[in-house]
Amino acid sequence: MGLTMHKNGNITNYRYELRERILHKAMSLFKHQGVKSVRMDDISHALGISKRTLYEVYDNKEQLLLEGLKNDHEQKLAIIEEYTKGKQRNEIEIMVKFVHMQLDELKDVNPLFFRELTYYKPIADYLNKSKEIRTQHTISFIQRGVEHGYFRATLNYDIVLGMGEAVMNHVMEDKLYERFPMQEIFRNYVAVLMRGYCTDKGIRELEKLFET
Repeated sequence: MGLTMHKNGNITNYRYELRERILHKAMSLFKHQGVKSVRMDDISHALGISKRTLYEVYDNKEQLLLEGLKNDHEQKLAIIEEYTKGKQRNEIEIMVKFVHMQLDELKDVNPLFFRELTYYKPIADYLNKSKEIRTQHTISFIQRGVEHGYFRATLNYDIVLGMGEAVMNHVMEDKLYERFPMQEIFRNYVAVLMRGYCTDKGIRELEKLFET
């Protein structure tokens, strides 16, 4: 019955709270230990619930991980929306806010978490689809920044974004995270990238908000 309730969306307050607890704990374990090493047994034990109860809410680890990633994405969007709500924020402010969110998250994330996401086909499919949507939104965002004089109009941002993705892929493939913390890698990466496509006006605003 619990599984049927979950799939139909007819979740009682208890089930909703339980679902949120499971998502929070599972994502915490995945991010700290990597995905492969965390079993459903580990999640139920960490929550102090039976494995049967866990399986009544989530069929398997992949489903749990997928919903956790979607939930993380929605939370980030909500934070940015709240940050810009009712306030005149320029593109540099919004970009720096997003970067600080990413840096805060990376403090406690095991690099294996990112590396192992592609091992699961439903997750890889979701990430690929999300990347396409994110790229479209990013290009629109950058275009607004170009119009407001913060980003350079002479660059091809499809190429810039592709190069940025290639750099991060190389970081994972070369296991640079074994020599340097992911937070430090990301900070250096975005510092160079952001200054590269900012105009003089953008750089002045950037330096007020982000120590590069």
